[in-house]
Amino acid sequence: MKLRNCAWSAAAISASLLLSAHGQVVAQSASAASMLEEIVVTARRREETLADLPLSVAAMSADAMQAQGIYNIDQMGDFIPNLTFTNADRRHVKAIYIRGIGNDSPVSIRPTGTGVYLDGQYLPNTMGQMMSTVDIERVEVMRGPQGTLFGKNTTGGAINIVTAKPGDEFEADVLVRVGDHGQQDFKGVVNIPFNDVVAARFSVISEQMSGHFYNQTLKKDVGAVDVNGFGAAFRITPNDNWTIDLSARGNYQDDDDEGVQCRVHAGEKVWNNMVTQHGLAATQAASNMTAFSANGLNQWGGSNSNGITGHIDRLYKGATLDFWKDCTSQQSDPWITSQEKETKLELNNEFINATFQWDSNGEVGIFDNLNVRTILAGQRTDLWYLADRDGSKFSIDGLGGTAPRGLRRETRSAEILLTADVSDRLSFTAGYHYFDDESQAGQRDPNGCLAIFERNKSAILRDKGRTAPSDGSDPLVSLQCYPDGGGQFDRLADRTAAGGPGVTGRDGYEINDSDGVFAHATYDLNDDWALDVGIRWTEEQRIFHQLEFPLKPGTCNHKAGAANAVPSTQLCAPDYIMTYATTLGSGFYNNAELFFEESTPMISLTRNLGGGDTLEDGMLYFSYAEGFLAGSFNDELNVTLEPALAPLLSYNPEHVKNYEMGFKGTFMDGGLRISSAVFYMDYRDKQETVSIDNSDGRFGGDPSVEITANAATVDIYGLELEVRATTWDGGFLTFDVGYLDNEYGEYGAFDPDSGSTIDRSNLTIEDYSPEWTVNASLEHVFELASGATITPRLGIYFQTEYDFVEGIDKNTTSYCLQDSYLKLRGRVTYLPADGNWQASLFGSNLTDEVYYEICGGARSGVFDYRYGDPKTVGLEFQYFWGE
Repeated sequence: MKLRNCAWSAAAISASLLLSAHGQVVAQSASAASMLEEIVVTARRREETLADLPLSVAAMSADAMQAQGIYNIDQMGDFIPNLTFTNADRRHVKAIYIRGIGNDSPVSIRPTGTGVYLDGQYLPNTMGQMMSTVDIERVEVMRGPQGTLFGKNTTGGAINIVTAKPGDEFEADVLVRVGDHGQQDFKGVVNIPFNDVVAARFSVISEQMSGHFYNQTLKKDVGAVDVNGFGAAFRITPNDNWTIDLSARGNYQDDDDEGVQCRVHAGEKVWNNMVTQHGLAATQAASNMTAFSANGLNQWGGSNSNGITGHIDRLYKGATLDFWKDCTSQQSDPWITSQEKETKLELNNEFINATFQWDSNGEVGIFDNLNVRTILAGQRTDLWYLADRDGSKFSIDGLGGTAPRGLRRETRSAEILLTADVSDRLSFTAGYHYFDDESQAGQRDPNGCLAIFERNKSAILRDKGRTAPSDGSDPLVSLQCYPDGGGQFDRLADRTAAGGPGVTGRDGYEINDSDGVFAHATYDLNDDWALDVGIRWTEEQRIFHQLEFPLKPGTCNHKAGAANAVPSTQLCAPDYIMTYATTLGSGFYNNAELFFEESTPMISLTRNLGGGDTLEDGMLYFSYAEGFLAGSFNDELNVTLEPALAPLLSYNPEHVKNYEMGFKGTFMDGGLRISSAVFYMDYRDKQETVSIDNSDGRFGGDPSVEITANAATVDIYGLELEVRATTWDGGFLTFDVGYLDNEYGEYGAFDPDSGSTIDRSNLTIEDYSPEWTVNASLEHVFELASGATITPRLGIYFQTEYDFVEGIDKNTTSYCLQDSYLKLRGRVTYLPADGNWQASLFGSNLTDEVYYEICGGARSGVFDYRYGDPKTVGLEFQYFWGE
């Protein structure tokens, strides 16, 4: 029923737009030239026009992105239906969701359900994706599982970034952009044909911004951006058959981390604790609340002991109430934070790609237009960061990389791809793909903590339950080490009372190898009908080594455990002493391996619609496709100490079956294009974070253990509608609608507060995706007597309400409910008659709408949140040479 309603909605909107455009005089505008043109895409691994694809694909060329004011790929979520981009709790972590499927986990071991590709090279996980649009030819967003041609981790869809290739004509351009909040951007591109065989293309980019936040603890603006990048590409065409593309790209960030605010929203338990200890008046004044909230947040882990009301009070008596006061002091302005740390992000991404392509340019045996392509690619990511997640002036929840290096990730891939026509009716694509991914939390130094532990593991295990002889003849193992990079959780440093989470180091590495073989064939049954079938087989191996353990008590290098303590701007620098108690008794070590294999088929049937008085060209398609998201490991289980946890150490792949019907049509001599799709996705074995009841203490001291498990089924219904129209002479309209209804089918979640299992069936999943989104823009080209043009463009983005943290009760909204909102953007461009330069005035969020970008529960009656970017206005100038 829901799918049928979606289909009727799409049909009604399309019909009304068609009737309104009929009979009008249409003239193509400057932006229409880039958005109505026949865009060539490679969504099926061979060049085809977008209008000929029986897929829900949105593609934007570089010209279209500039006309819409898109400067980074993560801004495309406001322009493409059912695509969500946002920064998660740290700037380097991108939450990318297509049709409600994706991932926002910063952990490299956790795969994501949306695949990102750069010139055919798979970029894994959410950390440090290539987001700059410098020298990009186009971006293709393929919605729905792409398991056949793109493989694993594309259950929601895939994003294919295609860079501009060197051409045979000299051309160059420079762009300068300045705007609010200290925005200063520069981009330069030059294309040089050295001769008939070799051409090169070079690009540079610099993006700077001073930030949106004022830090009232550090007394300065924070949130700065400083990005520099380059691109170098060579194209070699020794003859008519061979094309060789060699490229290297680098993207280097030296930013502040994102600012964050905190707000008190206390639940009954923590509220009563504060009232009992400090009195009602003090509690109300600190929290700016008159009473506890029914859906409020309680204290952070553990129960009361020795008069301590929660873990934060382990810093000093009364710290929780002071924390509340500090959060309340931020509420006067949406851009004030109290973070005590000098947050930082150093993120370097480097890519290399070598593509060798041979084209027959004719018949070879039984094949015509045979094309053989080999892609060899590699990526290296280096990340060091310091984040302050609690948003206050206290050392409650810091996180970052330790010296001398934080995280490193290296990937290598190889693919061979064959495409050919067997006859006038049959064509095929086939290939093999290899992918190797190694993520290191540190340098794997032989003197680092992980290496020392693994060399001494048997001796450390021998100390379980053992007391050392008093004569010193057989002492317990005690080894000093340093985390050689990796990460550190800086929680409640230098607390005055023991217990609860503290400063913890993490060191480890993960390896992922996969092989895939795939084939796809298209057969024209007749002039009207075409059949597509495809299948992919994937085999994968995952290896996981990780050690996490606390510091030696009392060795932090800063003092936070007093009401008048000076805030620390850096991470604690403790001593790490490895004993049985620290590494296995209160930390954990895991060394595991996982194998799996999957086959993912697809089939589609296309009905080509011939030209007529109204419909110039079009198609109607019906498709079925499968995809899977790789399984992986839970990285915080002490299996060595508690073997009963072994079955929970890994979780299996999740699977999606997509049923889709779509329409694409061109009307009014190419002046109107409509693309629409309705779909149902059967989402099985969904990987969910679940809590395991640990009230008997068999898995350690916490009342519950959080793990990822294949715990839920989800039903997803939706539609996408995209319209491009030259509605009058000189005018151009874009209108995009996305609808998404995604609810749990079966999901029972354990609630550690009540100790019972809660039925979450029919509740909306947490996926950053509202039910409805609308993007629309309107422009008109005014031609001056001199031949110059002025083109004003006005655009909107609208979304319905979204709850970042769904309430347990279906009828109860949470503290993170974002109401419906609308953002307004604008751009005015002047282009002289000779067309060798242009100048633009631009603005985003012109009404300064305040809305959550991220929101979630935090510590001891408090939630953290960050608003989306405020109003920004600026100027842009671009100069062109050559073609």
